[in-house]
Amino acid sequence: MDNLIVKKLTNLEVDKIFEMEEKYIGKCDKKSIEKTIESETLSYYILFKENDVIGFFECSIISPEAELYDIVIDEQYRGLGYSKILMDYFFKLAKDCKVETIFLEVNSINSKAISLYKKYGFVEYSVRKNYYGDNDAILMKVDL
Repeated sequence: MDNLIVKKLTNLEVDKIFEMEEKYIGKCDKKSIEKTIESETLSYYILFKENDVIGFFECSIISPEAELYDIVIDEQYRGLGYSKILMDYFFKLAKDCKVETIFLEVNSINSKAISLYKKYGFVEYSVRKNYYGDNDAILMKVDL
């Protein structure tokens, strides 16, 4: 996987991340995305292939804990291992920040994401019933 770079969000990528969040996640606030650029704890990290934004993750790190909020790969690049690149980067970042536990929440019908998280050692520790309308939110964590 040549020509791949992961870097922290800058003003140059805000519109693209806003567009991807709106398309794939549905919850979207451009001003909130912009605010993360100056935040010490909340960040977006962008995966570039050459000069194209092909994915991102959003996280919060307040050591000794971190939370992964979203991980998104653009549709045309899914199934090619790019989410693994983002997860590896996030885990390295978490370890560099001396994080001991990572938390996340995932929609119970998102089987691909759940499978990915389990590969990284995440385990379910709670469920929020009907959090996403008719679907539950599965709360997961992993100790580093």
